[in-house]
Amino acid sequence: MPIALPSPATSARRADLDWLRVILFGGLIVYHEGLLYEPGRQTVSVLLLATHPWRMSLLFLISGAATRFMADRHSAAGLTVERSLRLLPPLAFAVLLLVPVQLYFAMTDFGGYAGSYLDFLKSYFAAPHKLVVPHQLTIYGHLWFVFYLWAYTLVLAALLALRPGWARAAERALGRLGGMTLLIAPYVALCLLRTIAYPKFGMTLSFVDDWYNHTISSAMFLLGFLAAHCEPFWQQMRRLRWAALVMALAGFGLYSAIGLHLGAPSEVVETGRPTLGLFYEMERWGAIVTVLGFGYRYLALGSAPPAPRYLTAAIFTWYIVHEPALMAAWHWLKPLKLDPALEAALVAAATLLACTLAYEAARRVAFIGVALGQRRFGPWSFARPKAQPQPHAQPQAEPELAPAE
Repeated sequence: MPIALPSPATSARRADLDWLRVILFGGLIVYHEGLLYEPGRQTVSVLLLATHPWRMSLLFLISGAATRFMADRHSAAGLTVERSLRLLPPLAFAVLLLVPVQLYFAMTDFGGYAGSYLDFLKSYFAAPHKLVVPHQLTIYGHLWFVFYLWAYTLVLAALLALRPGWARAAERALGRLGGMTLLIAPYVALCLLRTIAYPKFGMTLSFVDDWYNHTISSAMFLLGFLAAHCEPFWQQMRRLRWAALVMALAGFGLYSAIGLHLGAPSEVVETGRPTLGLFYEMERWGAIVTVLGFGYRYLALGSAPPAPRYLTAAIFTWYIVHEPALMAAWHWLKPLKLDPALEAALVAAATLLACTLAYEAARRVAFIGVALGQRRFGPWSFARPKAQPQPHAQPQAEPELAPAE
């Protein structure tokens, strides 16, 4: 009798989400390097728009699915403790040591700051709210995603503790949505938010007033949480992938073409023409359905080999380290006035080297592992791992944000 393989949507490991997580975080590094070369280059702006509308939303969705797999193994209190022990130490480490480097180089290279790094640190720790920082960088820098994810998990855990049955009911309701409903209804909701809430609130990346971004990101996080075990949802993503691809390409083409025609970045043009956001959301939701659908079709369990274990484990540490490393490499190479293509290649190589060295250090040194997301904080974090003599021993827990968690 043949052995039945588990459905990817209900198994303990999601190969497709592992792959997507690695690809998205890797693409985030490329995107942030592109931002360095965007000013004055409209072609670069258009290329960045190919992923900007949907990349972070999809990461929140995948993180929601990861949270569901984690919640299957923990109580609401345990979920809160588990995620806090993993996310808060890297966040604190970054705020104290990594983000200041990132902000300092951003201010000197883009904001005209002329003070020394020591002077900057005094201002950073004494009155960070008074720093005028370009590119919407906050005190937690690019780790705003980590802070938001932690906060959403706390709210979700509280809801699970107060009303344990709501998630199953919502999952069943999600599974009943079929046909084009999953393509059209979320798009309409996103359009309403883009044309009504976005002009009023914008995206501040500051937790206390980032209402538009909170609405989108938390909704995607919740959707991922509910969809993690919902087989009909993933089947619909697979069926809708081609229609969604057409939708995404149309949205990207129209949104970027209008900006090119008017000679300004599309998001700048949108400030005076809010209806342009309809194309932005067309790309966002179309791309999310496309990526999930093709991922489920070709990367799910039994359809593709698992993502390389090294990258699956390393990618969170790379995410923590990459932007300060990127800014430092660009700052030090810029005075050499190299050819832009050569400079970009060297910046990418230096960033990759820094990320790899950081991960290797995190694997080997306990306190660095805690600071860079490879170990959970606690008295057991600094103990030497016990040997596993059994040939088929269970692997240790994957790093934070892996779908199996």
